[in-house]
Order: sequence, then C-alpha cells, then structure tokens
Amino acid sequence: MANILSQDEVDSLLEGITEGKVETETAATEPSQAAAAYDFSRPAGPIHLTLPTLGIINERFVGLLRASLPNASRSVVDVNLASTESVKFSEFCRSLPLPSSLNVFKMEPLRGFSLLVLEGPLVFSFVDSSFGGKGVSHVKMEGRGFTAIETKIVEKMVRIVLQDLQQAWADVQSIKTVFTRSEMDPQFAGIVTPEDVVIVNKFVVDLENGSGMMTICIPYSSLESIKNKLKSKFQGERLEIDHAWRKYIQEQILKMTVELRCDIGKAEISGRDLLEMKVNDIILLDQKIGDPVIVHVEGIPKLKGYPGSFNKKKAIRIIENTL
Repeated sequence: MANILSQDEVDSLLEGITEGKVETETAATEPSQAAAAYDFSRPAGPIHLTLPTLGIINERFVGLLRASLPNASRSVVDVNLASTESVKFSEFCRSLPLPSSLNVFKMEPLRGFSLLVLEGPLVFSFVDSSFGGKGVSHVKMEGRGFTAIETKIVEKMVRIVLQDLQQAWADVQSIKTVFTRSEMDPQFAGIVTPEDVVIVNKFVVDLENGSGMMTICIPYSSLESIKNKLKSKFQGERLEIDHAWRKYIQEQILKMTVELRCDIGKAEISGRDLLEMKVNDIILLDQKIGDPVIVHVEGIPKLKGYPGSFNKKKAIRIIENTL
C-alpha cells in the first residue's frame, strides 16, 4: 500500500506536469527511413502491358508451334500461352527449375541476346517421343544433366521453335533468330545484368502423356528500338498474295470492253453563225493536218496518234501512250 499515491500527491503531480515543473519522457521518435534511390533508367510499372502487340505475336507463335511441333516430335502436341510478365533478370533466374535447358539466341538486328528455356520434364518427354515412346518421362531429374543425344534432340527442337518465332515476328519486325549455345546453369546464361528488366513469355506444351513449360525471355533493352511498333493496339497481318484470285481478276480485266474516242479538232462559233449555217459550209478546226490527235479511253486522255484509214475504215495509228 506504500506505493499508492494519496489524492493530494496525485493533484500535486498533475499540477506540476501542467505548469512544466515536472519533466516527462518524450515519446520515442521512430528513426527516419532513408529514401530509396530511384533508377530513372528503368521504366515504371509492368512493361509488357504497354506493349500489346507482343500478345498478338505470342498468339501467332502458338499457332505456328501447334503445326510444327507434332511433326518434329512424332506425337500429338498442344501449345498454350500461360503468362506474360516483366521482371528483373535475377528474379527470373531464381524461378527456373533445375534441370532446364537454357538456350541463348539472337534476334538480329535487335541488340543483345535472349533465352529459350525448356524445362527438364519437357526435354525428357520430347526425347521419349523422338524414340517412339509416348512422351512419358521416367527419368529422375534431380542432379542429372543432359546426355549428348538428348542435347542433340534439344537443339533440333530449339531450331524449330526459333524458326516459328522468327515467322511470328515477321509482320511486326523482320528478324532473324540465330541459335548461339545451350547452358544448364543460369549463371552461365547471363544475357543481361541481374537488375535489368526482361519480358518473360511462358508457354505450356502438352504432349500425349506429359507436359512441360517452355519460356522465352527477351530483355526490354532489346525491344526499346522498336517499342513504338509494339505499342500499337492492333497489328494486322501482311496481306498474302492469292495468285489464283489475281489470275482470275487479270482474265476478267482483259475481257472487258472500253470506249475509245478520238477528237479530230475543236472550233468555236457564235450563235448567229450557228443559226445561219447551211449545207456545204466549212467549219475551221483548231487542229492542223499534220498534228497528232488525242485518243480518250473511257473519257480519260491516254494516247496520241495520226488519223487515217485501214481496210476501208477510219483508223488512228498510235504513236504515244504515255499521257
């Protein structure tokens, strides 16, 4: 009970605090956090959302893969776009499962290198299908690398995929995909610095009895020079020439009839002269005998020639068709 203050002591203490005679502890101030440095060289926000044409390229790429991969793997293959995101290259490398086949390639004339990643299950499924299997991988992947035969099959598949990628880009930017090398360790596939931003396109590849992930990683720095093309909301495909339709149109044009008209000359007369005109009167034209006349095609002046006769019919000998 000795530690309990009396009412007089409480009143005196409150009075001292109010008048400032009694010092009180100030609330501990939180240490100010240092402002983080902002890198103005890095674009803000999800970059891939500002490049909608990439989505159109990916859709066409998926369609091409659905046609080429079944022939190459000798099995039924379906490909779908899983996601597109923009992340730091270091984050992308940390997300890669091991083992994976990391294939470095160039997109000439764009600067830098890009990555085509085939995850382990997909690689072994392709290998199994290539040797007549059902695309089922029974390989224990932990701590295992790729054999020389598996590497050769992977390279074959990579070249097919890169050819389809080149074709998918053709309507937006003419590129040439050049395969450079394959790696298994991400630290040997450093196409950019860890802080650089990359566009990551992930595709799910489904085989008859297995599936796996395929990823295309393109540095944003490689796309900066053509970012205006990739910002357009729609990129129409280049019109392909239908030779059969073109031949049909040409044949129909050749069968058409057109009107040709030749003006021998012109003259201006007064209304009185017109009213007084009678048979055998002569009207002087503005055209001399030796001058060529103009031939109109459907009312448009197109040809020049000299009037005369041929096979007892009036005719014009064309001397120029450059009007």
